Amino acid sequence: MLSLSPAKLLVLLVIALIVLGPEKLPHVARQIGAAWGDFRRFRTRLESEVRGSFPDLPATHEVAQAVRSPLAFLDRLADEHEKSQTASTESAVDQSVTGSVPSTGPPLPGTNGNGVNSGEAGVETSERGSVPEVVALRPVVPDDPSMN
Repeated sequence: MLSLSPAKLLVLLVIALIVLGPEKLPHVARQIGAAWGDFRRFRTRLESEVRGSFPDLPATHEVAQAVRSPLAFLDRLADEHEKSQTASTESAVDQSVTGSVPSTGPPLPGTNGNGVNSGEAGVETSERGSVPEVVALRPVVPDDPSMN
């Protein structure tokens, strides 16, 4: 973006004074100031109308940051997504470990009603919604002692 140091501003003022002359310079400066004020008011009004129509838009400085550095913005979004996925995975693991997963339907065949294997099947399951999820594998032990 345009970076105006004090030295550059001084050079611009000297050039404007030479080109416009001392009589016209104050008038042109007032016109430029008024145009800049009109532009700021227009931008503020436009932003408020857009925010009224789309209240979920990110803040203006976040949009400007994304335009200036899209890779950093995408990295931040990926990190936030990864954190949310990790948190949801950890809560699902905590529920399956503590056995606090609520059953929303009839017990699965081979389970004791809590989603825990009753020994008839070789897979422990827990029910999440209407789709069973495999939690852990357990070997099937035959009931006949002569097979040992």
